[in-house]
Amino acid sequence: MKPAVAIVFVLVALAATVAAEAFLLRRQEMRIRELEAAVARQSSPEGAAEIVRRAGLEPGTADSAASGGAAAASPAVRAAIEKEIAARAAALEERLASLERTAAAGGGSGGGASDEELDAAVAKKVDEKLAGKKKEGIFGDDKKRPIADVSKELGLTELQEDQMVQAIDTSQRGMFGVITTPRNDGTNIVDDIVKAMQDPEDPQGKAQAVFMKLFTDKIPGTEETYLARILTEKKTLTEEFRKILTQDQMKKYERLGQDPHEIQTGYDPFGEYVAERLGK
Repeated sequence: MKPAVAIVFVLVALAATVAAEAFLLRRQEMRIRELEAAVARQSSPEGAAEIVRRAGLEPGTADSAASGGAAAASPAVRAAIEKEIAARAAALEERLASLERTAAAGGGSGGGASDEELDAAVAKKVDEKLAGKKKEGIFGDDKKRPIADVSKELGLTELQEDQMVQAIDTSQRGMFGVITTPRNDGTNIVDDIVKAMQDPEDPQGKAQAVFMKLFTDKIPGTEETYLARILTEKKTLTEEFRKILTQDQMKKYERLGQDPHEIQTGYDPFGEYVAERLGK
């Protein structure tokens, strides 16, 4: 596959990966804040009364807890309150540990990263991918797998393989339609990528700049970003696989960690479009 053609797939895949990581980190941070608030509520008189009621103790005991808090409650009430708070605190600690592990795995960008930090993280990922092309194949081609290989590994029947091919081609056709949606001037974001890759001075830098548009630019005529639609389409395609495969086959597929849009069926609207634009 020509580098100018393959870069289309790489940029889209990297955009989806980085956005998913950032979303996960932010969602973890939000959950941690919720847990902190929950622990605080459980330590209040009202929270104590709620715990007492859930524990099935006497209504009067709950009223006592609400009026005086844990200090004025009976040993049974205090034990119930302390147990609940300990459980909440343990959950909070685990969430914090999970956040730290995820942040470390993602290169230390952290869930609360600014837009500038996220942009830098994205640029770093692109640099790493392009710099490592000799080890990993041209622009990450090692992640592309023919449908025949996937079929063999999953033990698909001929009908299942045909159904997967149809699902993938339909999704690719939809994706192609999205990223080639014309703007007011008649061009599209793939044209920008092709132009960037032909830049004689800084093709990599130009490609990164175009790549960042996937995060912010909206599909012409909609209020949805390219990246949001790409992620939705990947999820939809995976759900189609779930309808085709058995439970055991689906588990095997998920263990592969395979991007559904990187399974090659022979249908390549992106490559054909780019080749046409390059006059090849």
